[in-house]
Amino acid sequence: AAAGGMAGAGAGPPPDLPSLLLNARIVYIGMPLLPAVTELVVAELLFLNYEQVDRPGYVYIMSPGSINEKGECVGVDSEAYAILDTMRYIRPKIHTVAVGKCFGNAAMLLAAGDKGCRHALPNAQIMTHPPKLNRTFDTSVNVQIKANEIEVCEDTYMGFMSEFSGKPIETVKTELDRRRYFTPQQAIDYGLIDRIIQKGTDVFEKRNYEAELMAAQAGQRGAMPTGR
Repeated sequence: AAAGGMAGAGAGPPPDLPSLLLNARIVYIGMPLLPAVTELVVAELLFLNYEQVDRPGYVYIMSPGSINEKGECVGVDSEAYAILDTMRYIRPKIHTVAVGKCFGNAAMLLAAGDKGCRHALPNAQIMTHPPKLNRTFDTSVNVQIKANEIEVCEDTYMGFMSEFSGKPIETVKTELDRRRYFTPQQAIDYGLIDRIIQKGTDVFEKRNYEAELMAAQAGQRGAMPTGR
Protein backbone atom coordinates (compact mmCIF):
# COMPACT_ATOMS: atom_id res chain seq x y z
CA ALA A 1 0.00 0.00 0.00
CA ALA A 2 1.22 3.52 -0.71
CA ALA A 3 2.33 5.58 2.27
CA GLY A 4 -0.08 8.11 3.73
CA GLY A 5 -3.08 6.59 2.01
CA MET A 6 -2.06 7.91 -1.41
CA ALA A 7 -3.06 5.94 -4.46
CA GLY A 8 -0.43 3.76 -6.08
CA ALA A 9 1.32 4.53 -9.35
CA GLY A 10 -1.22 2.50 -11.30
CA ALA A 11 -4.15 4.71 -10.25
CA GLY A 12 -5.72 7.04 -12.79
CA PRO A 13 -5.57 10.83 -12.59
CA PRO A 14 -7.83 12.61 -10.13
CA PRO A 15 -11.05 14.10 -11.49
CA ASP A 16 -10.93 17.74 -12.54
CA LEU A 17 -12.16 20.40 -10.13
CA PRO A 18 -15.40 21.27 -12.01
CA SER A 19 -16.39 17.60 -11.84
CA LEU A 20 -15.74 17.49 -8.09
CA LEU A 21 -17.85 20.59 -7.59
CA LEU A 22 -20.60 19.23 -9.82
CA ASN A 23 -20.70 16.10 -7.67
CA ALA A 24 -21.77 18.44 -4.85
CA ARG A 25 -24.25 20.09 -7.27
CA ILE A 26 -22.15 23.26 -7.47
CA VAL A 27 -21.72 25.20 -10.72
CA TYR A 28 -18.95 27.81 -10.63
CA ILE A 29 -18.82 30.74 -13.05
CA GLY A 30 -15.39 32.36 -12.62
CA MET A 31 -14.71 33.91 -16.03
CA PRO A 32 -16.31 36.37 -18.48
CA LEU A 33 -19.37 34.96 -20.22
CA LEU A 34 -17.69 33.62 -23.34
CA PRO A 35 -19.09 30.81 -25.55
CA ALA A 36 -16.85 28.14 -23.98
CA VAL A 37 -17.96 29.18 -20.48
CA THR A 38 -21.62 29.19 -21.48
CA GLU A 39 -21.34 25.74 -23.05
CA LEU A 40 -19.91 24.25 -19.85
CA VAL A 41 -22.35 26.00 -17.51
CA VAL A 42 -25.42 25.05 -19.56
CA ALA A 43 -24.23 21.44 -19.75
CA GLU A 44 -23.69 21.32 -15.98
CA LEU A 45 -27.15 22.76 -15.29
CA LEU A 46 -28.76 20.21 -17.59
CA PHE A 47 -26.86 17.46 -15.79
CA LEU A 48 -28.23 18.64 -12.44
CA ASN A 49 -31.72 18.36 -13.88
CA TYR A 50 -31.01 14.90 -15.29
CA GLU A 51 -29.33 13.57 -12.14
CA GLN A 52 -31.98 14.44 -9.55
CA VAL A 53 -34.71 17.01 -10.05
CA ASP A 54 -35.72 17.37 -6.39
CA ARG A 55 -32.28 18.41 -5.16
CA PRO A 56 -31.24 22.09 -5.48
CA GLY A 57 -28.29 23.36 -7.45
CA TYR A 58 -25.83 26.05 -6.37
CA VAL A 59 -24.40 28.58 -8.82
CA TYR A 60 -21.39 30.48 -7.46
CA ILE A 61 -20.58 33.56 -9.55
CA MET A 62 -17.39 35.63 -9.76
CA SER A 63 -17.58 37.12 -13.23
CA PRO A 64 -17.35 40.51 -14.97
CA GLY A 65 -20.19 39.40 -17.24
CA SER A 66 -19.70 40.20 -20.91
CA ILE A 67 -17.04 42.90 -20.37
CA ASN A 68 -13.38 42.83 -19.42
CA GLU A 69 -11.45 44.96 -16.92
CA LYS A 70 -11.13 47.77 -19.53
CA GLY A 71 -14.88 47.93 -20.00
CA GLU A 72 -14.70 46.38 -23.46
CA CYS A 73 -17.23 43.82 -24.66
CA VAL A 74 -15.67 40.37 -24.84
CA GLY A 75 -18.87 38.37 -25.18
CA VAL A 76 -22.42 38.74 -26.44
CA ASP A 77 -25.53 39.04 -24.33
CA SER A 78 -27.00 35.83 -25.71
CA GLU A 79 -24.42 33.91 -23.65
CA ALA A 80 -25.96 35.20 -20.41
CA TYR A 81 -29.49 34.62 -21.67
CA ALA A 82 -28.63 31.02 -22.56
CA ILE A 83 -27.55 30.39 -18.96
CA LEU A 84 -30.53 32.27 -17.54
CA ASP A 85 -33.04 30.41 -19.70
CA THR A 86 -31.50 27.08 -18.68
CA MET A 87 -31.68 28.05 -14.99
CA ARG A 88 -35.38 28.75 -15.44
CA TYR A 89 -35.98 25.66 -17.60
CA ILE A 90 -34.59 23.01 -15.28
CA ARG A 91 -36.70 21.79 -12.37
CA PRO A 92 -34.24 21.91 -9.41
CA LYS A 93 -34.33 24.98 -7.20
CA ILE A 94 -31.35 27.22 -7.98
CA HIS A 95 -29.34 29.02 -5.31
CA THR A 96 -27.02 31.78 -6.54
CA VAL A 97 -24.03 33.13 -4.60
CA ALA A 98 -22.01 36.27 -5.41
CA VAL A 99 -18.31 35.68 -4.82
CA GLY A 100 -15.91 38.60 -5.34
CA LYS A 101 -17.69 40.41 -8.15
CA CYS A 102 -20.84 40.09 -10.22
CA PHE A 103 -20.91 42.72 -12.95
CA GLY A 104 -23.40 43.37 -15.75
CA ASN A 105 -24.96 40.17 -17.02
CA ALA A 106 -23.39 38.24 -14.16
CA ALA A 107 -25.41 40.40 -11.73
CA MET A 108 -28.49 39.51 -13.73
CA LEU A 109 -27.71 35.79 -13.30
CA LEU A 110 -27.20 36.37 -9.57
CA ALA A 111 -30.64 37.96 -9.30
CA ALA A 112 -32.17 35.15 -11.39
CA GLY A 113 -31.89 32.57 -8.61
CA ASP A 114 -35.04 31.35 -6.90
CA LYS A 115 -36.53 33.89 -4.50
CA GLY A 116 -35.12 33.42 -1.03
CA CYS A 117 -32.09 31.61 -2.49
CA ARG A 118 -30.00 34.54 -3.77
CA HIS A 119 -26.92 35.13 -1.64
CA ALA A 120 -23.73 37.20 -1.49
CA LEU A 121 -20.56 36.98 0.54
CA PRO A 122 -20.02 40.04 2.79
CA ASN A 123 -17.51 41.83 0.56
CA ALA A 124 -18.86 40.89 -2.85
CA GLN A 125 -19.19 43.68 -5.41
CA ILE A 126 -22.37 43.80 -7.46
CA MET A 127 -22.62 46.14 -10.42
CA THR A 128 -25.43 46.47 -12.93
CA HIS A 129 -25.15 48.06 -16.35
CA PRO A 130 -27.16 47.73 -19.55
CA PRO A 131 -25.65 46.09 -22.67
CA LYS A 132 -23.10 48.25 -24.47
CA LEU A 133 -21.61 48.59 -27.93
CA ASN A 134 -17.86 48.65 -28.46
CA ARG A 135 -16.52 51.59 -30.42
CA THR A 136 -16.34 50.49 -34.04
CA PHE A 137 -15.31 51.91 -37.41
CA ASP A 138 -17.54 49.64 -39.50
CA THR A 139 -19.97 50.92 -42.13
CA SER A 140 -22.83 53.08 -40.88
CA VAL A 141 -25.36 50.43 -41.89
CA ASN A 142 -23.66 47.72 -39.83
CA VAL A 143 -23.25 50.08 -36.89
CA GLN A 144 -26.98 50.84 -37.00
CA ILE A 145 -27.82 47.13 -37.12
CA LYS A 146 -25.67 46.54 -34.07
CA ALA A 147 -27.23 49.50 -32.29
CA ASN A 148 -30.71 48.08 -32.96
CA GLU A 149 -29.59 44.75 -31.53
CA ILE A 150 -28.23 46.46 -28.41
CA GLU A 151 -31.55 48.26 -27.97
CA VAL A 152 -33.43 44.95 -28.02
CA CYS A 153 -30.95 43.41 -25.58
CA GLU A 154 -31.30 46.41 -23.26
CA ASP A 155 -35.08 46.04 -23.23
CA THR A 156 -34.67 42.35 -22.39
CA TYR A 157 -32.12 43.12 -19.66
CA MET A 158 -34.33 45.77 -18.07
CA GLY A 159 -37.33 43.45 -18.23
CA PHE A 160 -35.50 40.73 -16.34
CA MET A 161 -34.11 43.15 -13.75
CA SER A 162 -37.63 44.50 -13.19
CA GLU A 163 -38.93 40.96 -12.70
CA PHE A 164 -36.14 39.88 -10.36
CA SER A 165 -36.15 43.06 -8.24
CA GLY A 166 -39.92 43.44 -8.14
CA LYS A 167 -39.66 47.07 -9.23
CA PRO A 168 -41.67 48.70 -12.04
CA ILE A 169 -39.97 48.61 -15.44
CA GLU A 170 -39.99 52.43 -15.65
CA THR A 171 -38.14 52.68 -12.33
CA VAL A 172 -35.54 50.12 -13.37
CA LYS A 173 -34.93 51.82 -16.72
CA THR A 174 -34.29 55.11 -14.91
CA GLU A 175 -32.16 53.77 -12.08
CA LEU A 176 -30.13 51.14 -13.96
CA ASP A 177 -29.56 52.98 -17.24
CA ARG A 178 -25.82 53.19 -16.49
CA ARG A 179 -23.30 51.52 -14.22
CA ARG A 180 -24.51 51.24 -10.65
CA TYR A 181 -22.59 49.59 -7.84
CA PHE A 182 -24.26 47.82 -4.91
CA THR A 183 -22.93 46.56 -1.62
CA PRO A 184 -24.55 43.28 -0.59
CA GLN A 185 -26.88 45.14 1.80
CA GLN A 186 -27.82 47.64 -0.91
CA ALA A 187 -28.50 44.72 -3.26
CA ILE A 188 -30.86 43.26 -0.65
CA ASP A 189 -32.63 46.60 -0.31
CA TYR A 190 -33.01 46.83 -4.09
CA GLY A 191 -34.34 43.28 -4.37
CA LEU A 192 -31.43 41.73 -6.28
CA ILE A 193 -30.43 39.26 -3.55
CA ASP A 194 -32.02 37.91 -0.37
CA ARG A 195 -29.29 37.55 2.22
CA ILE A 196 -25.61 37.92 3.08
CA ILE A 197 -23.65 34.79 3.92
CA GLN A 198 -21.59 35.16 7.09
CA LYS A 199 -19.01 32.75 8.46
CA GLY A 200 -20.75 29.58 9.53
CA THR A 201 -23.88 30.25 7.50
CA ASP A 202 -25.02 27.13 5.69
CA VAL A 203 -26.26 27.80 2.16
CA PHE A 204 -26.94 24.14 1.47
CA GLU A 205 -30.38 22.86 2.30
CA LYS A 206 -30.34 20.37 5.16
CA ARG A 207 -32.30 17.42 3.89
CA ASN A 208 -31.56 13.71 3.91
CA TYR A 209 -31.94 13.14 0.18
CA GLU A 210 -30.71 9.56 0.36
CA ALA A 211 -33.44 8.66 2.84
CA GLU A 212 -36.05 10.49 0.76
CA LEU A 213 -34.93 8.63 -2.35
CA MET A 214 -35.09 5.25 -0.59
CA ALA A 215 -38.58 6.06 0.72
CA ALA A 216 -39.75 7.07 -2.76
CA GLN A 217 -38.32 3.89 -4.28
CA ALA A 218 -39.99 1.79 -1.58
CA GLY A 219 -43.29 3.52 -2.29
CA GLN A 220 -42.93 2.80 -6.00
CA ARG A 221 -42.24 -0.87 -5.33
CA GLY A 222 -45.28 -1.03 -3.04
CA ALA A 223 -47.47 0.52 -5.73
CA MET A 224 -46.41 -1.99 -8.39
CA PRO A 225 -49.08 -4.63 -9.17
CA THR A 226 -48.18 -8.10 -8.02
CA GLY A 227 -48.35 -11.04 -10.38
CA ARG A 228 -50.82 -13.85 -9.86
